[in-house]
Amino acid sequence: MIKSMFTMGCIGLGLLFFLVPIFQADNEPTLLLDMNKDMNLIESEINKAVPVASISKIMTEYLVLEELEAGTITWEDSVRVSESAANKEGTRIEVSEGDVVSVRDLYMAMLLPSANNATTALAEHLAGSEVVFASRMNEKAKALGLTNTSFVNSTGLSEIDTRSNQMSARDVALLAKALITDFPNVLQDTSRSSYKLDYSNERIYSTNHMLTKSSLAFDGLDGLKTGYTNEAGYCFVGTAERGGQRYITVVLGTSEYDSRFIKTQKLLSFAFDQGYVPTLEASIGN
Repeated sequence: MIKSMFTMGCIGLGLLFFLVPIFQADNEPTLLLDMNKDMNLIESEINKAVPVASISKIMTEYLVLEELEAGTITWEDSVRVSESAANKEGTRIEVSEGDVVSVRDLYMAMLLPSANNATTALAEHLAGSEVVFASRMNEKAKALGLTNTSFVNSTGLSEIDTRSNQMSARDVALLAKALITDFPNVLQDTSRSSYKLDYSNERIYSTNHMLTKSSLAFDGLDGLKTGYTNEAGYCFVGTAERGGQRYITVVLGTSEYDSRFIKTQKLLSFAFDQGYVPTLEASIGN
């Protein structure tokens, strides 16, 4: 028994030396969460609040799904697109001021291509204004126990006065976990590579290359959200499940589009294929 524990410890130490350069490169906030055990297996820079770009939309998704569950809105509700929503910069779908689009179409446009105009239209539909909606996002963040999070809008775009939505990797993981736990059906949509909008017949595509590129694919991956601005870098929150075991990954601030997905592959491969040494969890997490 002592020999077995010693052997596991040696294997674990070797894994630790192997993992450090992979998962702590460039001080990018990184986290691997065992959702079943509610345990961080790997973490780096997880408590520092940083710009997260469209990762913010996970909170917008949460609030939309909460309203749907409460029955205050429906998927079929018609949303008239305002001037401010229609003119939102960045990633977008083809809508103009005055167009009427369903909650479902706007929601899918937010999830897959991360359309900022669709996200703003949803925020205004739920709260009347972007400012009020951002306040609701912050209230929900506190209710969920997010301690290093602040929202100024529904999209994650940087504001004119240089303000931006900021979250720590820990808070991102907690939010992702809450979304999946409280609204598990969200994974049916975040696992889609494309979707055809009802109002325009336009086919929209996911920005998650782990769903659209065979070289980046990972068996069991079914979400969750990408993000990018010049300030935030390339970000990705991933999740995968095999045989009832689910993990969540957070990778923030990478310098190249697909590097966030490659890093996610390595995190998930470690979790599912190599496993982890129980006696070493604390060492990896510090």
